[in-house]
Amino acid sequence: MTTQTPPRVRTTPSATAASLRRALGSEEIWLKLAAPAALIVLTIVFTALNPRFLSWPSVSTMLADSTIPIVLALGATFAVSLAGIDLSLAATVALGSVMMATAYQAGLPLIVCCLIALLTGLAVGAINGTFIGWVRIPDFIVTLGSLSVVMGLSLIISQGKPVQIGERALTAISTMSFAGIRVNFLVAIGIAIVLHIVLFHTRFGTHLLAVGDNPDAAKAMGLKVPRIKLAGYMICGAMGGVGAILLTSYIGSSQPATNTDYLLKAIAAVVLGGVSLFGGRATIYGPVIGAVLLTFLQSGLTLLGVSAFYSPLVIGIVVIAAATLMRGRK
Repeated sequence: MTTQTPPRVRTTPSATAASLRRALGSEEIWLKLAAPAALIVLTIVFTALNPRFLSWPSVSTMLADSTIPIVLALGATFAVSLAGIDLSLAATVALGSVMMATAYQAGLPLIVCCLIALLTGLAVGAINGTFIGWVRIPDFIVTLGSLSVVMGLSLIISQGKPVQIGERALTAISTMSFAGIRVNFLVAIGIAIVLHIVLFHTRFGTHLLAVGDNPDAAKAMGLKVPRIKLAGYMICGAMGGVGAILLTSYIGSSQPATNTDYLLKAIAAVVLGGVSLFGGRATIYGPVIGAVLLTFLQSGLTLLGVSAFYSPLVIGIVVIAAATLMRGRK
């Protein structure tokens, strides 16, 4: 008895070309490749205009500058994955920084001061999540209100005055390097890896994306929608607390004034990273690349002598272009 070998299916060049056309015509592929491709093109253009742009000291500095936008973009990803938004994120950074400085002035150990900054972010996120999840107030209204409240608390507690924190252990996060890369950037990448695992390799992450995609269907499946929203916004707030620590380390003092530029960059990085504004679909690497892209863009314009006043204009145009690219995506 002989065993017949099934004939091999040969892939013709025309079939390969058709598959390639279908792949390139897929909106999903372009959304995934948009930020990396834009970063590559941007780097080539700025290097051609000024070779110093791609020198390692310049790249190392830009990566360090992208640290806080990366962390805040990661936090915003969890809110946007729930089909929501957190407008209080930048104010949370300011309040966390102020609470950290207040604890430092009271003589508490540095590690406790950092923990207080983190807990401040968690508290703001918990309040937002409670009103959004259980009270069912729209996320835009809740976080707009908490933006004002948190900003006011920051100014009241600090009286609008920054506090110097000269601890070497804190400043070392932003000044020390490992293999030529600043420690603060490595911290941001470490956080991104952890959050990637949380979002895509845990039951909670699956439930969060399900709630963001269709909260009614998620509720019908037995998921605790308010609880999941609370947890998502707490993670977002916690990233604001981490951002407060990194900002204080970077500047060397607390920052009681809210820097809305951080919120703009965080949301822009999320949009550029291909996270669905309708919820239910997300990536972690996308917002990271988006934050690096925006930092490179801003630094490149500065290196070319373009006024800093043009930076928000350019970032806004980029955000609108990215949102247009993903229009109708669900």
